[in-house]
Amino acid sequence: MRLAMKEYRASHMLLVSLIVGTPLLWLAGFAVGEGIPASRALLLYAAAGLLNFVVGRLLFYIAVAALGASSASIVTSPAVVFSGLLAWLFLGEVLTKWDLLGLSLVALSIYMASGKPSGDPLHGLSKVTGIAAGLAASITFATTAVIIRAAGVESGSPILGAAVSYTVAIPAALVMAARSPGGLRVVYNAPSWIKAVASTAAAVVALAQLSRYTALSLAPVAEAVVFISLFPLHTTVLAHLILRGRGERVRPIHLVAALVAVAGIASAVAMG
Repeated sequence: MRLAMKEYRASHMLLVSLIVGTPLLWLAGFAVGEGIPASRALLLYAAAGLLNFVVGRLLFYIAVAALGASSASIVTSPAVVFSGLLAWLFLGEVLTKWDLLGLSLVALSIYMASGKPSGDPLHGLSKVTGIAAGLAASITFATTAVIIRAAGVESGSPILGAAVSYTVAIPAALVMAARSPGGLRVVYNAPSWIKAVASTAAAVVALAQLSRYTALSLAPVAEAVVFISLFPLHTTVLAHLILRGRGERVRPIHLVAALVAVAGIASAVAMG
């Protein structure tokens, strides 16, 4: 994804991810024999798609372009911790000592990851923009996790639910890509290797969303997010192995930050 975004802007990458992922998810859902989600679940999956992909994923791609893959994954990781903070602010729920520890560790990890971003900014984006986009994406993902869980309770079709979420997001993604510098021509005129890298990344992301929707349909949000929260650690390791010398410089501090972020999330979820 980071490699492809040397050519593509966030809106272009969003469109590619949806165009490639949508048919894969529909095929996967029908292949395992899922039925179309019931009407209430269908609406919830559609709402999750508009929020998760049109807003959350676009913001995440902006963070990736501005900060690099490793730093962006860490800044975007604390969705579940933000859920607890939002519940305290707006619902009056009590923050436990473990919630406070989780918040502190996540804040520390973001500071560590963003002090020296792992990647050079692309397309004129600033570090401040990347951090703001990553944090906003995290809050968005926290909200959609609850919506996806509610839809999963209503329907036993998480894979086709993900396909519905992808499908409803495509029109908005088309409009945003068309209005970006270069318009849709950027997508079609990109070098073949950029298209191949972007398509591969899109397929992997679709598989990740399939897993996320399935996990949230099988387990409570808190339990499912413990495993999903390993994302920044995996990204940091893979970025170091694959992107060395390609505009991504993963330093020891990024690995430590990823571990701190996972520890903070585990503290807030498992012990809070």
